[in-house]
Amino acid sequence: MKMKSLVLFPLLVLMSVGARAESDAQFAAIARLAGLNAVALQCRFLDQTQRIKAALVERLPKKRYLGEYFDAKTNMAYMDALARHAACPEKSRLAADIGAAIAGLKTAFSAP
Repeated sequence: MKMKSLVLFPLLVLMSVGARAESDAQFAAIARLAGLNAVALQCRFLDQTQRIKAALVERLPKKRYLGEYFDAKTNMAYMDALARHAACPEKSRLAADIGAAIAGLKTAFSAP
């Protein structure tokens, strides 16, 4: 029962934010970082999770549903990685991917 609620809650959050979407590109940028955050959490690269959170705090508008979207996407990606028994990437590769994703976030949220 607990596992079912862990899966259903993120889905409900994702459905509820759809009506208040900023733009598809902005949500895609957040989702990309959430996926990378899940990898960093799974692999215990905590410095990279801190880097991602700092980028989100710096760049995202202060709207609760954007943080909820990030958390829900992170949870979903983390659970998926656990189910697939995903291997950890090289830390330098993950750091480069995160750098590119942060650049994408900055671009997505700098447009008027």
